[in-house]
Amino acid sequence: MIAGLIVPSGNLAALTPQQVTVKPIAGVAVAVGDLVRFDLGSSSSYSTLANINNWDEPTSGFNVVIAALAADDCGVFAVVTQAAAAGQVCTVCVAGVVDVKVTGTTTRGTTVLVNSAGVLIPAATTGVGVGLGIPLASQGSVTALISVLFNGWQIGSQGL
Repeated sequence: MIAGLIVPSGNLAALTPQQVTVKPIAGVAVAVGDLVRFDLGSSSSYSTLANINNWDEPTSGFNVVIAALAADDCGVFAVVTQAAAAGQVCTVCVAGVVDVKVTGTTTRGTTVLVNSAGVLIPAATTGVGVGLGIPLASQGSVTALISVLFNGWQIGSQGL
């Protein structure tokens, strides 16, 4: 189990934000609404085999987030819910209803995808990418925080 995970209950358990306290890789500051990805596949010192199974190790791949990478068809994505300076602890939401930055004209009830810059965009913009959520509000062609039913546990993409 990932340390800090809030286990939801009740009929609307899927809507309850599932939050985790993590430490971003040194040198990376994160803001509320940023999309991030756990560093599970990196060969860097932040994800050494010795640290993978140690949930209390700050450099474990399960406890470190990096900028989202759209080129990957799988991974654990999250939305920052508490901002942090580089190297500081922050809170991220792995699944549930959360406010996230989305770029572009978005229609409520459609899919949002990760683009090549690691930003959430409407599915109408492209048919290829990792689908991570359903917007609960519409917005114009701007980058803004909107409520999204978010699911960061992703295996595969629309492009496969």
